[in-house]
Amino acid sequence: MAPIRKILIAWLLLVGAAIDARAAERQQGILEVQIKDHRDAIGDFDKLNITIEKIAVSPKPGLKFWQTGWKDLAVSSEPVDLTQYVGKKTAQVFRAPIDAGSFDAFHLKIKSTAGILKKAQRKAPVKNTIGPFKLAYEVRPSAETLLILDLVVSDMSDHPPRGYELSLRGYELFMNRKLIEKIPPG
Repeated sequence: MAPIRKILIAWLLLVGAAIDARAAERQQGILEVQIKDHRDAIGDFDKLNITIEKIAVSPKPGLKFWQTGWKDLAVSSEPVDLTQYVGKKTAQVFRAPIDAGSFDAFHLKIKSTAGILKKAQRKAPVKNTIGPFKLAYEVRPSAETLLILDLVVSDMSDHPPRGYELSLRGYELFMNRKLIEKIPPG
């Protein structure tokens, strides 16, 4: 029994080493996420801080169908003042190497919003309506993928009991600084 046990242990160690080597060989690319606001009702605010809880990506189903769940990416918990990022100005909220692959969906999960109105200098609640959305994109080995999310604050107060709402207006997707897709087009 002892020689079989030693052979089994040696075999398990070799398999473990091979798995570790394969994991180290995984190729990675850079994923960067930036946000900006689309100038709708953001002008009503003196300050509108959003705190991002996490970013989640969903791998595209394929041969590795068992990996189709969401993968969470850690972000800084620093609040971003959306009033400072209007038009072409953007705030970087994530940049890190991740395993290369194809992805099918994206989710910017907002932890909190805190707004101060210009006119009244009072707090105004802003409802977050950003949820996961379908987006087919790729992170290629040794390449940079940039996703710029165009958020919009809308004043829905003419539809009581609604007030200000934060939502996704569109996005721009770049691969190695080349624009791949823009929604809405224009």
